Amino acid sequence: MDQPSSLVACQQGHTVEYPAALDAVANAGTDLAFCIACDCPQVHMVALYSGDRPRVVASGDADLHARFESTGWPERIHTDEAGPFFYRELEPLGLAQFLKE
Repeated sequence: MDQPSSLVACQQGHTVEYPAALDAVANAGTDLAFCIACDCPQVHMVALYSGDRPRVVASGDADLHARFESTGWPERIHTDEAGPFFYRELEPLGLAQFLKE
């Protein structure tokens, strides 16, 4: 089993993990994002861009996840030994528009 990638998601220092294969997807030129919860309990929206490190671009409660799910951005599923992991491909300027709302 591949080791997952991780990043510190919040000011309390909680770490979240996601499939390392998503780093390869982003580095191949597909910008993507996903929502993930940490121990706070907070929901964090993480964006991955080619040639850049993963970054938390928004944090909030379940409403953040609901807004993320309603974007209409193409949904993708990565499946490995850990199970399915849902993410979305970012559309051009999609993140900027999402963060303005």
